[in-house]
Amino acid sequence: MDRRTALYSLAIVTVLALIAALYLVLVGQTAARGRHIQQLEAELSRLQRENEQLEVEIAREGSISRLWERAIDLGFLPAEQVEFLSLAGESQPTVSNP
Repeated sequence: MDRRTALYSLAIVTVLALIAALYLVLVGQTAARGRHIQQLEAELSRLQRENEQLEVEIAREGSISRLWERAIDLGFLPAEQVEFLSLAGESQPTVSNP
């Protein structure tokens, strides 16, 4: 093998080695990004489930029966006498007894 053929062979081997190294780097980066995307999708699913649970809890806590219970626990009682006031120029106020 003459010197020129050896240099061409070395250059080809070097270029192929560089291409292989570049390929491995790109594959590694792609795999890392894929894992990161999977982690983000898992976190998104977890947050969506948590959000749904919170919406259910909000609906439960905001229900009329639950609000009624809390009002009684806080010492509120149903109104026994309700007075409605009229604006100036309107007829006399009315009183309603439930």
